[in-house]
Amino acid sequence: MQREPIHRPEHAAQWLDETLAGLGLDRAHLVGWLLRRPARPEPGTSGPSASPRSRCSTPAAWRRRVCASAGLRFVVWILASLFATFAPKVFRPRLAAWLDQPVLVVPELRAMVGTAGRAYRIRRPAPLPLSEEELSTIRTPLYLVLGQRSLLVHPQRQAERVPRLIPGARAEIISSTGHGP
Repeated sequence: MQREPIHRPEHAAQWLDETLAGLGLDRAHLVGWLLRRPARPEPGTSGPSASPRSRCSTPAAWRRRVCASAGLRFVVWILASLFATFAPKVFRPRLAAWLDQPVLVVPELRAMVGTAGRAYRIRRPAPLPLSEEELSTIRTPLYLVLGQRSLLVHPQRQAERVPRLIPGARAEIISSTGHGP
């Protein structure tokens, strides 16, 4: 269980390895996506083993659907967060608390997000999102974890929708968390 904020990629990879081991999973396929970079730590970088416990995907198929449904509140939050990164240092702690955006005040997060933003490029056009009928054909086990305060999606709506569409899927909303770090 995560007990403190994780700001370094190697700590995120260690946490992921420990979580999967705690769940008794030798292997896992993780799927996630963010606007500018993959939503994933670097698996396998923290432990002595060279083979990662997990494989990560960032399907562009979700991109169009997520962006279309993000809504005004997410766009305003993202833009406010962007402008807050240019604020004088003295104002950043207050802005970070107001925006729930620790990247403004944690140097390791700023460096990690900055590097990811400069280095990651989408190289292929995004395929169309899956229809509800296509989603209902998925038979791979799915465990969806959502942050309660996410501004990107409506967690309650998705927690009800996904198990209804994908047989055997489970969804959980984690309280006191949002979409980002």
